[in-house]
Amino acid sequence: MTNPVIKYVYELPPKAILGLESILDSGNMWETVAVTMPNISHVDIDACKRQKDNRSTEALLRIWGSKGYRIDDLYKVFGMLKMVKCMQVISEYVDPKLHQLEKECLFMSDMVPSPKGVTNDGTSYGIKPTDGLRPSENIQPSGSVYSRKSVSASTLGHIDTESVGGSSNVYSGLQNTLSVKYEEILNATSNFATENILGKGGYGTVYKGEWKHLPVAVKRIQSKRDSGSNEKERLRQSLQELRTLAKFRHDNILSLYGYSLDGPEPCLVYQFMANGSLEDRLGCRKNTVPLNWSTRFLIAHGVSRGLHFLHTIGKAPVIHGDVKSANILLDKHMEPKLGDFGLCRDGQEELGIDEKSPLIASHIKGTLAYLPPEFISSKILSTKLDVYSYGVVLLEIATGLRAYSDNRNPHGLVDYVIKQLQSFENGQVKESLADRRMDLAEFSNEEFRGFIDLGLCCSQKDRLQRPSFYDVLKKFEELQKRDVNE
Repeated sequence: MTNPVIKYVYELPPKAILGLESILDSGNMWETVAVTMPNISHVDIDACKRQKDNRSTEALLRIWGSKGYRIDDLYKVFGMLKMVKCMQVISEYVDPKLHQLEKECLFMSDMVPSPKGVTNDGTSYGIKPTDGLRPSENIQPSGSVYSRKSVSASTLGHIDTESVGGSSNVYSGLQNTLSVKYEEILNATSNFATENILGKGGYGTVYKGEWKHLPVAVKRIQSKRDSGSNEKERLRQSLQELRTLAKFRHDNILSLYGYSLDGPEPCLVYQFMANGSLEDRLGCRKNTVPLNWSTRFLIAHGVSRGLHFLHTIGKAPVIHGDVKSANILLDKHMEPKLGDFGLCRDGQEELGIDEKSPLIASHIKGTLAYLPPEFISSKILSTKLDVYSYGVVLLEIATGLRAYSDNRNPHGLVDYVIKQLQSFENGQVKESLADRRMDLAEFSNEEFRGFIDLGLCCSQKDRLQRPSFYDVLKKFEELQKRDVNE
């Protein structure tokens, strides 16, 4: 009899886990299972080996369960290895249609030898870690032909990775990212102590912590009882950020160290950024020293490199969707790193596409003061959304003013800067617009005007007139040469 409530590996009851432990912990049989499971890395296996009291099987199930796999998927893995006793332990929790696998395994065991070290009743006689079947030999795309030694493809099918990640396959690419136990998260943050809070956002709280003798930032994706559809959006964004940061590595993109999905709320573990956000430093919060011009220039340049990387690394550009000073974080050397990828999406290049059929966003929300007109009015999504937002950030960096202010006319920073430029001669631009907390003698009128012009070029209302980040980087090279020559 099946249990319709229990579907996922992390929901397996203690009696089922104990039953599998009695079979798999003997002779380290769990290692053969581990190398057959999709998305289990060497790091995961090493973590299982380090478990106290030889609870490696339990650890393996917890890690694989945290990646979103179903009990049906685990049943299929056991079927591939012809581990009938393991299949029987969890058979009451799987789709009854899969029960035929047990019969096939028993029938085939008389015809085909079991994988090395595996007997037909699911026990082992001491295999080495490198023995057994490899994932490439067992997990094949739907419709492929299985070898004669495997269970028939027509019955076995393939592990449902789409059910794990949905249409965006959120969990793909996580095999190189460490799955962290929730208990480790609690220890790292002193049980999410109030004094460790670094900041709060719409979908969670960020805490400072110490993990593996390393300072870290932990984002806790907190649930709300009255959230309704917001709960799904919160989870979607946290998993989207997890997928993106696990996939990409760049000097100007925030480093993701690990993730935890086995607790009451998802948690992401990041590199700790000692100097906080660009927004905080521009506002000199906590009485920090104002940023000088050269530091601001290097921050702006670094952010453009990170965005250029996102827009050009794959077949389709990755659109961040929420570029703003609060999401640009600074390490102890003031090196900028883009964070908060919960709203990012795969997009399309603006250049050369049919203007009559642009990509329309469905999920990206963003922050209004940083969003371009075409997105606000028509939800048009392209790389030029990030370019516009970046342009607003450049103007923030240069002026020290916020992107939006009710006490300013116009309220939006782009329109305000344009109005100011119309009122002053070129030689007065620096005196009228530059952040007064800087030493104005550190940079020339021409250098400042070039920086302002780049910000305005990026934030043009016509998206087709905005530059790409390749063009932005070329402009930075020109500004640097001009500065050297002067």
